[in-house]
Amino acid sequence: MNRMLKRLSRDRSGSTIIEFAILAPAVATLFLGILQVGMSMQSYNALRSLAADTGRYVAVKYQKGQTISNIDIALWAKDWGRDHYQFRYDDLVPDVSDAANQQIAGVTEKTLTLTYTYKSYLEVIGINDANVTFARPIFVKAT
Repeated sequence: MNRMLKRLSRDRSGSTIIEFAILAPAVATLFLGILQVGMSMQSYNALRSLAADTGRYVAVKYQKGQTISNIDIALWAKDWGRDHYQFRYDDLVPDVSDAANQQIAGVTEKTLTLTYTYKSYLEVIGINDANVTFARPIFVKAT
């Protein structure tokens, strides 16, 4: 028995596959973690761009003398996000509200808040879907 243990301790023929089996899950998890962080950053930057597009849309509408309701602004943002930023429609939640304190006379301040739930690639280790939120003010001429 002693002789067999010594012989097995000197045999290196299967060590590479054993090391790979030990390290592969850790490397795969790191790779998926990097992918998850990238998805979060991409979603946040897309929300910022969508908020800017929505602000421009509202400003142009008001410059043309057309008023647009908060609900219509939110629906436009949701449609634009689906069509131009490939957000999943049900996972993008826009909210538009008038600011409680209007700071500039003759100007209405609205707050656009966009929340997006992006899918997790790390559910196997207990990290579920996450939300990214971006908010910005929109200033329009009061009607």
